[in-house]
Amino acid sequence: MRIVTYMLLLSLVPYFGLGQNKINGKVVDQLGFPVYRASVEIDATDIVAYTDYDGSFLLKSEKDFHWKVNIKSKGYKPQSFFVISGGNTGDIVLEYDATIKELLDGNSSLDQKFYRNSWGKAVLIPKSEILLAGVFNF
Repeated sequence: MRIVTYMLLLSLVPYFGLGQNKINGKVVDQLGFPVYRASVEIDATDIVAYTDYDGSFLLKSEKDFHWKVNIKSKGYKPQSFFVISGGNTGDIVLEYDATIKELLDGNSSLDQKFYRNSWGKAVLIPKSEILLAGVFNF
């Protein structure tokens, strides 16, 4: 009798996982690096997941598939796509927004003011501010 009970319980185990639909994937940038803390949300719901340090995410929902999924992260263009069935989406590539593209191309005013013009120039520090290990004063 015990064997029949155990077999019945083990045969029901796959049905416990059918209550939630899952989708997982990885969010990367245009260079292939993972995007950390990007929000991945199902459109028109409160279901949100955030990518981990590896860019991976996992969304679970009681709703059947045919979801619209929105991905957002600072420095990247927002992206939306449709999920027809569950499983692994593979790598989802986010494009850089205009400000990040300017920095990478070297065309931004920030890059020109602080980095390129200061290369090779001496840095002057007033003598009154130089104090080494609290012992030497110039």
